[in-house]
Amino acid sequence: MRGHTGAVLTLDFAPDLGPEGLLFSGSADRSIKTWDPWGVNDTPLPTRSGYSCVQTLTEHCGSVVCVRILTQQNHGLVSCSLDRTVKTWYPAEGRALLLYPWFLPAQSITQPGSSWPSALCVRSGTLFVGDSAGGISVYAQSSGHENAIVPESALDIADVKQLEDSIDTKFQFGLRRKFSHFHSLGISRLELIADNCFVVSLGYDEKAQVIDAISGALSSTICSASAARFISCAWDERDHILFLGDVAGYVHLWNIFEDKLVGKKQMVSTMPLAIVGMYSLSGTPTGDFLLTGLANGVKQWLCNRNVGYVNYSGHSDAVVAVVVIDNDISSFADEEDDPAERMSELPAFTSAESAKTCQFFSTSLDGSIRCWDSYEMKESFEFEEKDSEITCMIASKQFHKLFTGHDGGFVKVWSIHAGEMSTLLLEGNGPVTCLAAGIVRDQEVLLAGSADGLVSVWEVNHDSIPRGVPFQPSFLSEKQGEVTSLIFCKGSFLAQEGQEFFVVGYFTGQIVIWSFAKKAAKPTSLVCCVRHLHPHHLALDPPSCAWTWCHIEGLYSALQRMER
Repeated sequence: MRGHTGAVLTLDFAPDLGPEGLLFSGSADRSIKTWDPWGVNDTPLPTRSGYSCVQTLTEHCGSVVCVRILTQQNHGLVSCSLDRTVKTWYPAEGRALLLYPWFLPAQSITQPGSSWPSALCVRSGTLFVGDSAGGISVYAQSSGHENAIVPESALDIADVKQLEDSIDTKFQFGLRRKFSHFHSLGISRLELIADNCFVVSLGYDEKAQVIDAISGALSSTICSASAARFISCAWDERDHILFLGDVAGYVHLWNIFEDKLVGKKQMVSTMPLAIVGMYSLSGTPTGDFLLTGLANGVKQWLCNRNVGYVNYSGHSDAVVAVVVIDNDISSFADEEDDPAERMSELPAFTSAESAKTCQFFSTSLDGSIRCWDSYEMKESFEFEEKDSEITCMIASKQFHKLFTGHDGGFVKVWSIHAGEMSTLLLEGNGPVTCLAAGIVRDQEVLLAGSADGLVSVWEVNHDSIPRGVPFQPSFLSEKQGEVTSLIFCKGSFLAQEGQEFFVVGYFTGQIVIWSFAKKAAKPTSLVCCVRHLHPHHLALDPPSCAWTWCHIEGLYSALQRMER
């Protein structure tokens, strides 16, 4: 919808006006426009010229910073502008049978002092107006004419008197109170919350004030812990939580009744960071949502409610790994992701059903491996490691097994039913730093990285774990740094039947891709490695420093996916 010649600074929507609702916009071009956003009724998707601008109000002499609907006052309008005035507008009578209402000026209130109105909200017959000096003025319905329209000439007196007689007193407001102690700097937003019982004011002093809408008493003061100014807010009716968005891209969840911070999450991580607007949408058939307005678009977030946590106590030292084993482990046999990552895609279960579906294991520097009952919230059983310190742990993709890496340079295999089963020795003698597992042509493989820069591979079977000769990568004599991370990928995005590979990260900043290709490599295959230069760029080293076989037609796609 085009029509304003300046920036659009404020919007409000009246669903009860017009055929299917009317949209009101205020702009820096000093005008207020009324829109029918649905266009003409005979075209489901109107063209750009099909959107209808119903009316343009040009009474203001400065940028219009806020427009609100007077819902309980016969759908009148109230607006505030940088021209230091607050104006009310009333719908003309005698247009009940017409398609759209027509708004006429009812009252103009001049802001006292040198400040200008910057925000407003409406509660029944009361207006709350915030100004550039940090004050909040409260206006109530008035039957007097202390702020009535002043005629420009004597010829207009009769017309003005007739107009004032036709204006309902519900569109006349008078100043009742003014508070100047809530903010030390200007106010950017006012919002009514909690069934219109409280007013939330956001100021440039990095504070949010919660004010009793009836008495005007200060209920709570919310200060930004990250020194980032609050610029948007929304109210969650279901859980009675106040959402506050700041200029750093964070959303703060605040319980105003207990006066405490419930949670804080960064919703935007790339510039521009500011969350310029928020809207809480609850009770829809598909769930509850939070809409966040950004400088370059709008994002929609699904609200997961009743999500809590329990502190498990049992380990006496730092926890180094937590894994999940699904009781129906075969359901993950063909998946490349960890069971914990796949849990979000499973059907919803009750608490009791979820406890029967998976088991949680944790391991610690105290040498213990513990299984936790997620339903009873307590420890089920534990295994104890006495030989060497545990450095990492993963779960098998196809079997009820755990693999632990040790500081002594070996990997141990554990059955979740019987405990320790066997010990696997690495190619070198360095401590095991990381583990990974995946499915290659229906065969599960176990990968182990060590501090001396080597990666070992085993085939995982039900009763034995031999060295993975068909998959064993060949190493160069060149000394490499410590292996710090391992990840397996099925490569389904490279070929329909998959083209498995794994990626090795080194302490030196190098990233190497290992492809599980056939033993006889094609002559056209390219041997290469990746070195990390910048968080947003990847570069290829010359083939002379090659470590692995990667088909040239698949490498580019793999690097693109890695960079994303």
